[in-house]
Amino acid sequence: MKLSTLQTAGICALFFAGRLSASQAVALTLSSVESHTDNTVQLKLLLKASSSSAPAGLQWTFRIPPGLDIQRIEAGEASKAAAKTLICNGAKCIIYGLNRTTIPNGPIAVLEIKTNQTLAGQNRSAQSTKRQKIQIGDVVAVSSDGKAIPVAPGTSPKPLR
Repeated sequence: MKLSTLQTAGICALFFAGRLSASQAVALTLSSVESHTDNTVQLKLLLKASSSSAPAGLQWTFRIPPGLDIQRIEAGEASKAAAKTLICNGAKCIIYGLNRTTIPNGPIAVLEIKTNQTLAGQNRSAQSTKRQKIQIGDVVAVSSDGKAIPVAPGTSPKPLR
């Protein structure tokens, strides 16, 4: 009798621990599009995490559809506040620092994109019926002690016209 009670208690504890860790996941989303007069748009990559799961380092890849070109990616206010460095190789980025400071919620990167007019003109009919979406993929988050932090699935894509 005591063994089955312990098993039930253990299963309940695992269930609630799983739900707690799921609610403490790191989420990355893109802000609304800010359009500029020179055919560029600017988006902010936003971090949202509870204080108990705030990351000290992040890695991700921007998935940019054809017809859009990355002009630049720079560190956002939250990254700067944590004294972290942002490095990107094309669309793949990493934020790191030689400190144990966690990154606060807010903009961690600013992405500037320009429409490639040649490709945009060739695909205009397809683009008019289907909006292009920038997505965030391959997200990895780590704590200040180097442990992996769960990442919320389905980071929100942002459509562009």
